[in-house]
Amino acid sequence: MITKKTLTINDQKISYIDEGGKTAPPVLLIHGVPESSMLWKHIIPEIAALGFRTIAPDLPGFGQSDRFPYESTWENYVTFINDFMQALELEKIHLIVHDWGGMIGLRWACDNPDKVESLIITDTVLLPGYTWHPLAQKWRTPGYGEKVMEAMANKESWMAGMKKEIPSVEEGILEDFFAIFESAEKRNVILELYRSANPQLTEPYLNLAAIKNPVTILWGENDPYISTDFAYQTHDQQFPHAGVHIIPDAGHFIHVQVPEKVIPFVKEHFLAILK
Repeated sequence: MITKKTLTINDQKISYIDEGGKTAPPVLLIHGVPESSMLWKHIIPEIAALGFRTIAPDLPGFGQSDRFPYESTWENYVTFINDFMQALELEKIHLIVHDWGGMIGLRWACDNPDKVESLIITDTVLLPGYTWHPLAQKWRTPGYGEKVMEAMANKESWMAGMKKEIPSVEEGILEDFFAIFESAEKRNVILELYRSANPQLTEPYLNLAAIKNPVTILWGENDPYISTDFAYQTHDQQFPHAGVHIIPDAGHFIHVQVPEKVIPFVKEHFLAILK
């Protein structure tokens, strides 16, 4: 049974999962949009069982964490990673990212390559040439994005849509994900985040090749938001030493859709580190 803890950072309540021995090597897992730390529900116990401390925050505004008292920009989420690690006294970490968690976490990793012991990159991109998927384009459009967000606040409709996209997902996980849509103030977090991104912010953060430690790239074969092309481009342009694994018959949310297919690759990654 995974339970969340809370801590206070800059007068904000932050909810997070923390499993495993406190002195064990730490693994930091960063979720994306519209998710929470429960994205990692099936993955965390497997990593902890190998002797690692697994830590997954609800990013500010998501899950049970308070939103920032200021704008929820890409830069502010990168700063949050530093603040969160400092609060938990984490120095070097193994980093696992998904979706926007990758854009945040990988950008942080570019600034702190010496703190990254290893990486698992899943269905995310920090490369030039990526075109926003249709829903993201709507969110990035002032006025229209607010209307789309308001429609998504219909819980019954949203849950039905997510269950169609991820038929095998547990309802409790979706309940936790839906927290970001529960109020206009929280829904604006997504709009602010998507609208804070532009190519100029990406260009300085393409030096991930400086990270020479182990890297594993996992991707859903049928990801409708970020195609598998970017899995291979991430390998070729940033991590030529990485292992790339495409998860068959899976979409974007591989960790909760087909955890039984993802877990063996995650365990393989960490078992290799333990050798």
